Amino acid sequence: MQPGQSPDFIDTRFVLRVYAWIATTTGLVFVDGFPFFLSAARADYDLLGLSWGRVGVMRAAAAAVAAFGFTAIGLSRIDDPVSRRRALLWFSIGHGVFGVVFLAVSGAMFDQFIPYAFRWTPLTIGIALLYVAVTCAHVPRLPRPFRGLFDDTPGPVLVDRARPGTNVDALRSQYEQQIRQAARLEERARLARDLHDAVKQQLFAIQTSAATAQARFASDTDGAQSALEQVRTSARDAMKEMEAMIEQLQAAPMENIGLVAALQQQCEALALRTGTEVTFEASTLPPSAALPPGTQQALFRAAQEAFANIARHARAQQVAVRLGLLGDNLELTIRDDGAGFEPMQIPPGMGIQNMRARVCEVSGVFLLRSRPGRGTTVGFSIPVDTSTSSDFRKRALLWTAVCVSMIVSFTFGDDWERPWNAIVAVIAAITVARYIAAWHRVRERGEVLV
Repeated sequence: MQPGQSPDFIDTRFVLRVYAWIATTTGLVFVDGFPFFLSAARADYDLLGLSWGRVGVMRAAAAAVAAFGFTAIGLSRIDDPVSRRRALLWFSIGHGVFGVVFLAVSGAMFDQFIPYAFRWTPLTIGIALLYVAVTCAHVPRLPRPFRGLFDDTPGPVLVDRARPGTNVDALRSQYEQQIRQAARLEERARLARDLHDAVKQQLFAIQTSAATAQARFASDTDGAQSALEQVRTSARDAMKEMEAMIEQLQAAPMENIGLVAALQQQCEALALRTGTEVTFEASTLPPSAALPPGTQQALFRAAQEAFANIARHARAQQVAVRLGLLGDNLELTIRDDGAGFEPMQIPPGMGIQNMRARVCEVSGVFLLRSRPGRGTTVGFSIPVDTSTSSDFRKRALLWTAVCVSMIVSFTFGDDWERPWNAIVAVIAAITVARYIAAWHRVRERGEVLV
């Protein structure tokens, strides 16, 4: 299982291969050997004016089943999982359309020839494949990011979330490459401003204090010592600024010092640069395996953009930074009491676009709330799978009960002409299998600690 992948994911390649093996085998057997299964008189299989007409139609249907199987073989060879999921989605839709037509035609033409259970089998399989295509990444959950922020934060809310399946296409597009190039230029410009506003000023203070100490070295010993102390203080501050900027330039700073330590260092640099009171609060973080790949890096870079905006525009007195798990989300919120702005009236700058893009790349949600004179709140929420093996075991048992009840109702009931029980039973069986697999995966990788 890849890092950040949900334990209850379904391998669409495996599903397509199983379908292909069953469909091609069944189709080819019935195409070549269907007459050997006949036991009634030949007239029972004739159509009006066509000898063995029903056999011909059934062979054509078997050939269609085999064709579906060969198509599934081709789809299973798609390497990109997002493209393969989309292909499976449209394949299931086409399968469902075929199932509806086959159910209607077989009921009208072969009412005495085909058992009713066989008539709605293609439709059932199509619905099952549709369920797999829609939920293959994980079982749908109700996301509730940023709980508690909407009640005590003033101003209109701007929320942007990642669209499922769009990340790969965006990364490959020329537009995304242009955005990345613009982000690099903006990063260089920001570092140049920071060097000018922070390190250059510290170096100027060092030069001035050193000149003062040199001038007073012989005549004013106390003044020279005070100037040398100022040199040491300015040099120490400049070293902190340079350390923060060097960490920003690292290709993967999270591998060196960790997300919490990196954010703590950025908070100290922001306080030193602006004189703002910055508080940082971090709670227990989930293991990296429970997060989408690149989550720590994305949060760190997005926080850098937020801190840069605070330093340039906010004129804030207090900044509160919080990082931790809230429900099924890893959330980072940065709140200041500065000037604020009207997000619905001012077009978003490159900094806001960068924050939004970084968070959406890891399937997260971006929140911006502000009002002139009332401060600004920026939030980043990343989904986290906090389920344990015990949770998946309970879900597997629950869906097993659903599957068994549907099978019993279908077998001993009088609703053979209603396929919905069988459809629910098939979906329940798939869900049981995925939860059993998830239980095994979580036990292998270790429990998710919250």
